[in-house]
Amino acid sequence: MYCHNKLDSRTGQRRRSALLLAAVLLTAATTARAVGEPVGPAAAEGNAPNAAHHVRVAGVVLKWLRTEKEANCARAEKLITLAARGGAQLVCTTECFLDGYAIKDKSIPLDDYRALGEPIPDGKYFQRLAALADRLDIYLVAGLLEADGDHRYNTAVFLDPDGKLIGKYRKHKLDHELVRNTPGTETPVFRTPFGQVGIMICADRRDPDLVKRLRDGGAELLICPSGGMFGPKSNDPIVQARSKENGVPILFVHPAEFLVTDSHGEIRAQTILGDRLEIATSEVGGDNDQNEVFFFDLPLPASAKP
Repeated sequence: MYCHNKLDSRTGQRRRSALLLAAVLLTAATTARAVGEPVGPAAAEGNAPNAAHHVRVAGVVLKWLRTEKEANCARAEKLITLAARGGAQLVCTTECFLDGYAIKDKSIPLDDYRALGEPIPDGKYFQRLAALADRLDIYLVAGLLEADGDHRYNTAVFLDPDGKLIGKYRKHKLDHELVRNTPGTETPVFRTPFGQVGIMICADRRDPDLVKRLRDGGAELLICPSGGMFGPKSNDPIVQARSKENGVPILFVHPAEFLVTDSHGEIRAQTILGDRLEIATSEVGGDNDQNEVFFFDLPLPASAKP
């Protein structure tokens, strides 16, 4: 009886996912908008102004759909494509955009949660993201739940414009996630044409020592896909402090906020987009489904300038 009910549940879930995907595709044209998208030749040619001295970064501020990998991927693809059309060279999603930060809901059966994990590099959605980066000729940082053997990690993958995996970062500071996820232990720094890039995820930004290790490893830009605290009271001062302490800019991307701080800890760009992190499937295309792409032309470090 248990097995029969479980099969019925999964069949129903697949049907709901198919219906949701159809709704996503129908509403994508009206819900996907880009803020700060350049006009004129720069936009048409996909080149950021002052390209010799700046890198155009973009944050995909996208509400989560809990557990809906297909729909989340389809929604993100639309916005990532808009970012590339706006001249973005480096695009970042939120934390765990692909599974909709499913770890938040501990009522999800453990086996179902674990099944949301994405193998790297063989997973269907990882390969889809890699193909997207290749097609759009962009660097892409994407947050997802990674499956590696028996372990599940809150991971951000870093893809190059050929769709090749540069590397990945696994979240260290898990807090409530520890009941199902394994913490990361490494702080890699990745070489790119626009400088050395370090990645941290959400709560990691609260740990000054962890961020310092990234800086000591050579990071000249820090990227922080996130999904927890946000806004000028609970988040922005933390990000500003990490920038000032380490003398590096930080790009912070969250389902409800886009934030850029400079190497002095000053806020250079900040937008709050609603007060929701996730939405129900019935809300897709509605007033609460606020999703946008935000751009910023980030000055290159001296090491990356021609």
